Amino acid sequence: MEVSLEIVPRDVSHLQKDVQISRSYPAINCINIPDLPRFSIRSWEGCAAVKDAGKDSNTALIPHLRARDFSLSEPFPLAGFFREQGIRRTLVIAGDPEPGKSDNYQNSPTVEFIKKIKAEMPEMEVYAAFDPYRNNIRYELDYLAAKEEAGAVGFMSQPFFDLRLLEIYAEYLEGKKIFWGVSPVLTRGNQQYWESRNRAIFPRSFRLDIAWNAAFARRAMDYCRRNGFNLYLMPIKVDLKTYLSGIWTESELSAE
Repeated sequence: MEVSLEIVPRDVSHLQKDVQISRSYPAINCINIPDLPRFSIRSWEGCAAVKDAGKDSNTALIPHLRARDFSLSEPFPLAGFFREQGIRRTLVIAGDPEPGKSDNYQNSPTVEFIKKIKAEMPEMEVYAAFDPYRNNIRYELDYLAAKEEAGAVGFMSQPFFDLRLLEIYAEYLEGKKIFWGVSPVLTRGNQQYWESRNRAIFPRSFRLDIAWNAAFARRAMDYCRRNGFNLYLMPIKVDLKTYLSGIWTESELSAE
């Protein structure tokens, strides 16, 4: 089982600090870096900044790529950079328009962009985004199949907050390389964001505290371990060390 940790690239110092924290948790063997244009560091620049910042050479660095930021009619501009930096995995997302800015991009369709990367960089492991709340189960499964046909080797999901919904999708995606996403939610405003913006589903047992969220991540990790899946931790707006220490006990870390 692989465990990927998402680290937001607010600036280089915080990025490197969080990577250093992740060193204490041997189960974490992938680092996901999202691409958020509101920050000065793009995802691939973040990967270069932390390449030697504490994780060993076996740790995969996975930059996110916004399909809308790239042209289908021009060569993929990051191919040389990725090869030079040894970046062998990436996650392709559609990407949202930047608020308050004119959108001059070609808005490359995600499926076509995946196909383009695989054509120009056949060695690249391309993962595709997976949103269980986008439409309905049939729609999302068909969309995942199209991405897989285009060249995606696996999928990384938006966070789940209810293991029962995860299990429903997992039944249809058995044998696929899936990173199931989980993310702590600690405020009512954050919960309302997920419910209104992303139409996420929370169980009745959900609580706005670190203990519930860490315990849920642990349950999701156990499920992934038993069923041949991978885990994607997205600790947004939470103290990283506190969250991770709630998932792995000291005895478990000592045993590893």
